[in-house]
Parts: sequence; C-alpha cells; structure tokens
Amino acid sequence: MIPDTSKPGVIRRTLQGMLLLASGRKDGMACFDGTLDAFGAALAPQLAFLVVGLLQVFLQNDKTMALIKVLLSLCVTLLPAVVSHFYAQRWGRGVLWLRYITAATWCNWVVVLISLAATLLAALLFPAIAQQPGFMAALVMTAAVYELWLQWFVARVGLNISGGRAFVLYASVLLATLALYGLAALLPPHYKVLTDLLQPMIVMNNS
Repeated sequence: MIPDTSKPGVIRRTLQGMLLLASGRKDGMACFDGTLDAFGAALAPQLAFLVVGLLQVFLQNDKTMALIKVLLSLCVTLLPAVVSHFYAQRWGRGVLWLRYITAATWCNWVVVLISLAATLLAALLFPAIAQQPGFMAALVMTAAVYELWLQWFVARVGLNISGGRAFVLYASVLLATLALYGLAALLPPHYKVLTDLLQPMIVMNNS
C-alpha cells in the first residue's frame, strides 16, 4: 500500500494516532512516521510558541526574567528527546527512537486538549462546580496523572521496552526537568516556576 503523504493525509493520520494512543491502543504508533521531518513537524507548534514568547521578551519590564522563562521552556521542550535518545541507544532501540519521539511529542497536546475540553464543558454544564476553589486543582492533578500514564504507555509501545524501563525513562525526564527549574530558582534572578503555575488558580479563586 502506498502511504498517504499529502498534508491532509498526514494530519488525519497524526490525529488518529494521537486518539488511539490516548485510549491505550498501541496500533496508534503505526500512524506516525519515523523520520526527522516528522519529528520536526511535531516540534513545530511548540517552537512557534517559543518564538512568540521570545518576541514578547522585548515588551516585558523584566527582560532578563522573561528571557530565562523562554530558555527554560526551550530546554524543557527538548529534554524528552535528549533523554529518550540516550536510553534508546543504551537499550538497543535506536532504530525505533524517531517514531517514538514523534508520537510522544504529538501526544503532549492530548492532555492540553482534554483539559481545555473538560474546563469548557464544566463551565457550560456545571458552572457552580467549575467555580469551586478545588475544581481547577483537581483538574490539574487528574491531567498530570493521565499525562504520566500516557507518556509511560507511549514509551513502552514506541520503544518496545518493559514497563519498568518506560518508567525509568519518563522518570528521568521529570527529574531532569525538576533539576533545571531548581537550578533556575537557586541562581539569580531566582525564577520560581510554582509561582507562575499557581497564579491562574489564585486568580480564579479570588474572582
């Protein structure tokens, strides 16, 4: 069968792969291409947001802090690729790595889309619940747990490794990310990511 390489075909296969993997079906991995171009396309939306953020640095009062945020976001965006490539080579799964990291990068958007959909539905159908102080905290916690499972699952099926190795891989990504933010908090000008993460919930609770 000749693969569909047209742009609509690629978008359709990407969405299908995301939905299948998000529902725990390993055959979704076959919807992604294991090429540098495919990985670049998966990274493109995140990099576009970073470019916008970089342009906004010049509009901020504290340009140094704004630039640090952009650089940290760039490092966090690229960390999964760096860490997973190390483990893929170490475990003899290098040939599977490009397809895996492409799928894993696209699947980052699954959690974002589900969280947005849940927030909108709650606001429309159950506005009283959506306005409760604990609603956003519960939603963030649920999304975080689901993201952990999804990335673990994609690593396990994408690299064809055991559940234990998939856990080690994603735990290493999380630890490296925490180390980066911890370093940014310790060194001047002391960027504290928790302040930014909690700010939307504080604003919602006070409104």
